[in-house]
Parts: sequence; C-alpha cells; structure tokens
Amino acid sequence: MWLYDGDCGPCEQASTRIADLVDPPVRMAAYQTEDLAALGVSTADVERGPVLVLADRTHLVGPPAMGRLLAMSERPFALVGAVMLAPGVRSVLGAIGPRMYAQRGRLPGAGDACATRAAA
Repeated sequence: MWLYDGDCGPCEQASTRIADLVDPPVRMAAYQTEDLAALGVSTADVERGPVLVLADRTHLVGPPAMGRLLAMSERPFALVGAVMLAPGVRSVLGAIGPRMYAQRGRLPGAGDACATRAAA
C-alpha cells in the first residue's frame, strides 16, 4: 500500500499521476483514510514522506519507498526504481529527499496542510 498526504494538493496530485502513469501493483491511499496503527506505520513516518507498506507489514519512507514502488512496477519504471535503490544513488536521495519533502508547502497548489514540522 502506498500512503500519501491527502491534505496536501501536490502530494495527492503526484500520487494520482503515479497511479495513472506507472500503475504500480499496490493500492494507493491518503494516510488520513487508513488505520496507521494496524499497518504498523506511525504519524512520524507519514510526516517524513510517502510510505510504502509491504506485504510483510514492513514499510519504507520517502525516496526508498519511491524506489521500491517503481522497482515493483513494470518496465521502464522498474529500471528507474532499481537505479534509485543502487547504493550510491540511494545515499544521495536519502540525504536530499527529506529536505525536498519539507519544502512541499512551497509547491504550486500547496495549502497550509502541506507545511511540515521540518519546514517550519
């Protein structure tokens, strides 16, 4: 399951676009509509970025989540995901991903709900 922030316009738009373009093999839902505790996901997790909950109930947050989501999808997206998960690329994305997510409130269509504690 892919969890995104349904109160944030850019997050919802990006997730809708991913669903339409990539057609990943997971259900996509706003985290506000799901029982996070039952999924083993904390509020702190969803505040750090989008979350991919795997079949074994483990989960990934931010760029590793996106990389795995793409890697699980059909080509050419699976190849992009594999590159994102490669050790050097994964490290770079891990360093810049949280900074980018913290600035989502500055994107066109963002509302007050897009502000994160990290951006404040």
